[in-house]
Amino acid sequence: MSNEKKEKKVVKKGETYETLKTLYYSGKVKPTLNKTLIELDNDSENIELALLACECLVRTKNFDDLSTYADAAIKLDPKVAAGHYYKGVAIQHKKGQEQEALKSFNEALTLDPENTIYLKSKAGTHFALFTDYHLPLSFAEKHRVKAESSLLKIIELVEQMENPDYKDFLIYADVSTLLSRNLAAKKYYIKAVDAFEAADKSVQDKNIYKDIIKGQKACVKLMNTLIED
Repeated sequence: MSNEKKEKKVVKKGETYETLKTLYYSGKVKPTLNKTLIELDNDSENIELALLACECLVRTKNFDDLSTYADAAIKLDPKVAAGHYYKGVAIQHKKGQEQEALKSFNEALTLDPENTIYLKSKAGTHFALFTDYHLPLSFAEKHRVKAESSLLKIIELVEQMENPDYKDFLIYADVSTLLSRNLAAKKYYIKAVDAFEAADKSVQDKNIYKDIIKGQKACVKLMNTLIED
């Protein structure tokens, strides 16, 4: 293949991924997934497409297929942290496989140690083990401590950011809720909305905006319940 043809092929791959990413950001998750899977049939070694498929499958809660495409991404490049993260997400929802999920999250964090999304998922898995009544109290308490440590690490990382975006504010708000810091959560959900609206349209992920509004409503409901009590 000539250099010119190779360059055209690379550009075509990039354009396909960017087009699908734009579709995903518009909130059309299932159409994005369907088109991404078709592209992967023709371009099975495109890790960007594999990871986009994983992102869609998280949204549709299809964890069996998520595991398959996460494995494919890891096989394509084991040094890409996202593949290990999605593998962890796929298996953390399976009862009894929490420890395997933690291995995947730890692998992702080894490659990308300050990723707040990975830390939050790790914390969630530790918390699930903490609330597992079949575990001895001493083991459960260790998982509570590890969950809290990961959550506090997220708070620290976001506070150190020079220019946090709406995704950062969202995760700060979510973590504040988990730590029962409800006033901080309310404040950062508002910050997340403002930051989303101020962001360039090319980076506005409407799926995450839905998460912000959902979290904000849940936070207000919780605070109203506490006031009534």
